[in-house]
Parts: sequence; structure tokens; C-alpha cells
Amino acid sequence: MAEHVVTRYRDAEQTLRLPDLHQALYDADTVFLPRTVVCLHGEDHTKKKRIFSSVFNRRFFRHYQNHVFPKALKETMDPVIADGRGDMARFAYRVLINLTADSAGIDRRHTEADTDRLLALLAKLGHAPTMGQLTDPSDRDRLLAELEEALEAFRVEFFEPSLARRRALVDRHNRGEIDRADLPQDAITVQLIHHPTDADLPYDERMKDAAFFILAGAFTTANSLMNMVNEVLDWFEDHPEDRRRLLDDPVLMQRFIWENARLHPASPITKRRALCPMDLPDGHHTAADDYVTLDLTRTNRNTDLFGADAEAFNPYRDLPDTLPQHGLSFGGGMHVCLGKLLAVGVKLTDDNKDAEETEVGTMALVMRALLRHGIARDPERRAQIDESTARRHFATLPFVLDPALAVADAA
Repeated sequence: MAEHVVTRYRDAEQTLRLPDLHQALYDADTVFLPRTVVCLHGEDHTKKKRIFSSVFNRRFFRHYQNHVFPKALKETMDPVIADGRGDMARFAYRVLINLTADSAGIDRRHTEADTDRLLALLAKLGHAPTMGQLTDPSDRDRLLAELEEALEAFRVEFFEPSLARRRALVDRHNRGEIDRADLPQDAITVQLIHHPTDADLPYDERMKDAAFFILAGAFTTANSLMNMVNEVLDWFEDHPEDRRRLLDDPVLMQRFIWENARLHPASPITKRRALCPMDLPDGHHTAADDYVTLDLTRTNRNTDLFGADAEAFNPYRDLPDTLPQHGLSFGGGMHVCLGKLLAVGVKLTDDNKDAEETEVGTMALVMRALLRHGIARDPERRAQIDESTARRHFATLPFVLDPALAVADAA
């Protein structure tokens, strides 16, 4: 099987829409992801995406952003404020995991021990999407075994009790004892409403779907948040006045977030497999079963579209309205990111930026909290990149909260 690499933005944009290209980025994982929405194709993908689209709508995101996430953020911020320092490699996951567990439908006691246990399982489940990008492929068998162990622990400790409680609630609703509005608004519950039995949706798929949504929401957004903090702290060295501006102007904050997403897509590549012979938008002919790899890092840095400084972090770059500032980092076609709205919000303008119910996204809420308390680099500890994968992950990204840099939030 041959492989063709797409590096031009417009070609990649059109390629992502082709219906006869099957998701292949996660083929190296044979344990966890194959039956989740991110890997399914055709009618199977449409059916599952329809279920989750009924959960992950604007009402859902607005509720979680404005009423659920602030509690999770405070839980994570309080000990960091008390210590005056932290590590984004830990902070980012802690602040996001409770939110994503709620949206998936996973019950827990909201104790530090439960959060740490979920984080430990997340660290192992996080090997799945990066399995095909290991710098040492000989690690694959060991990591697949860890995936199996982590999934079984997640099933016994978290998923099974959560599913049992929701089955009982849905049964009560079906008997007319409680209203639909009294049911939890999460992925497991919606699955049970539309597919009540294991014949409708196998138990194993329900469990892995729940684990996947925690992973997708916490893993990718946490990694983006770490890169965001790193880029912003670098930017402040030459533009200290933007600390105040980011708190005062939600539109500018979104420009910073989208520019970070352009430079640091959740995955540096995405990969498809041709289901039949076809001519690609860039003029290349591919045979059935050939791979088509879209290099998102390079497409998002095409200088003819994003400017001569496309390799640099520049949130003030001037782009036409037809070109998203975040590039192709949220995918396209059938596999466009379901969680984009929760992570980065709707497109903000002067007309909607101050509206109470506007979805600004969890990234903006976290950054505002950190800026209010004067986040700065830790002069005693250096950041380190995790070199085990081609994805840009921080093994550690220490920070301090400097009272001299703290500013009140005028928004």
C-alpha cells in the first residue's frame, strides 16, 4: 500500500470532504478506538454521530460552560493559588477531566482520589490516539496491554456503576415516574434512550464510547492548553501590555486561542485510507487501500495563505473571513471535531462577545483565571517536552502565580 502526503491547505481542505476516504489515523490501536465515532465510517459513523450530536449541542455546551465548568475550575485553581505555583502538565488535565467525565456520564465522588484515579487511567488510554506516531514502534505491544488493563479498570470502577444508575433512571422515565428533564444530560443517558438494550448497542461499545469522550475532551484540550500557556508567556515577553487586553477583550482572547490551535493541532497529521481508486484534489491518483496523509502542521503554515511569518505565533495576523484562523486543526468533513464549541466557543464578534450566554469556550475561561492571578514562568524549573511521540506534549511545564502581574478582570 502506497502513501501520499498532502501539504497544501486548499488541497487538504477538499480532501477531508471526500466520502470514500476512511479514517486511518488510529489503525495502530486495535483495542480501544475502532468502534468509537472517531474511527467509524459511512452509515455506522452517521448513526453514532447522530446520537452524540443530540447531546453535544449549544444548550449542552452553554450549561456546562456557565454552570458546571466554573466549579471544576475553582477546584483546580484553589490549591494552585494557595501554593503560588503549579505545573501545566498536571493542572491542565485536572481542570478538564471532571468536565469531560460529567459530559460522558461518569459518576464519581469528586474527591481528589477519584480525580487522580481517572487521571491515571487517562494517561494509559492516551496511548491509543498516539499509537501510530510512536518514536519507538517496539513499545506498541506493551502499550496495547496497558490499554486493555486501563479499560477494564475504567469499566469496573467507573462505567458499570454509572450505567446501572442511568438504566434505572431511564426505566423510571419510561414508566412515567419522572420527566425527561429529570434525566442526566450526558452521553450514556442519550445512548440508553435511543438504544436501550445491548442488542441495539453492544455493552463494550457503550463503555469505550464513554472512555473515548473523556479522553477526547480532556486529552486534546489539555494539550492545547499547555501549548497555549507556553506561547502566551513567550508573547508577553515582547508584548506585556496584552496581559490586560486579553482579560478585557474576549475577541482578542479567541484570536490567541485560534492562533495557538493553528500552530499546534491536536495531531500533527491526519490519515485516511482510500476505499476505491480515486483522483485527489491535488491531482494525485491513489489506488484502493492506499493511505492519504494530511500534514496539518504544514498545511496550517502555508505562507501563501497565512503570511510570511506563518511559522510564528502571531494572533494579530490579518486573514480573510473565508480562511479560519485555526486552520484545519479541528478537522473537516464527516470527522470535524464534535467538541470544538466547548473548547474554543462560537466565533466571537463585538455584537455577541459580552452576552451572558455566549459560548466563549473552556480554554478562554481557564486562561482568564490564570491571567487574573498573574501566571508567569517558574524561574527555578524548566519546561520539558515528551519525546516519546511526534505529537507535541509537555512532560512538565512549571509556572508560578506572581502577585505583581495579577490583574483584575474587567469583563
